[in-house]
Amino acid sequence: METKPTSLQGQVRAVVQSVLRPTEYFLVDLNIRGHRGTRVIEIFVDGDDGIGHDDLAAISRDVGFELEVDDVVQGAYTLDVSSPGIKRPLTAPRQYQKNVGRSLRIKYEDPDDGSTQYEVVSLMAADDEQITVELPSGDSITLPYDAIERAKIELPW
Repeated sequence: METKPTSLQGQVRAVVQSVLRPTEYFLVDLNIRGHRGTRVIEIFVDGDDGIGHDDLAAISRDVGFELEVDDVVQGAYTLDVSSPGIKRPLTAPRQYQKNVGRSLRIKYEDPDDGSTQYEVVSLMAADDEQITVELPSGDSITLPYDAIERAKIELPW
């Protein structure tokens, strides 16, 4: 028997994941801020081939409907469903996978000496456990996701 999450964050996450399960889209991030009556629920969704406005609107409708039917959020709230955009950090393995070949600005723990590094690298490969990047020196390293503190797409201009 599956137990229901007790935190508001967990309950909203469960609703979003159930809405996304039959689609090609995935949850990137979920933020809930404010307090009862003034909450803002921000849901960031992406797809391996991107996501369009119509799809975001449909997901927003479905998530909003499920939140209301299950009476998940007490009081008034604002629901904001959007794509993560190019400026948000990468958080999900699928985001890394869809951006193989691009440059990343990344902060990570060096696997050799444990020091924190911050540099622009080329993302060469990504799977569900780790990424492989080419460093500015031309060397390549493999990093598990838990060694990455922050990574964002580096725009070419």
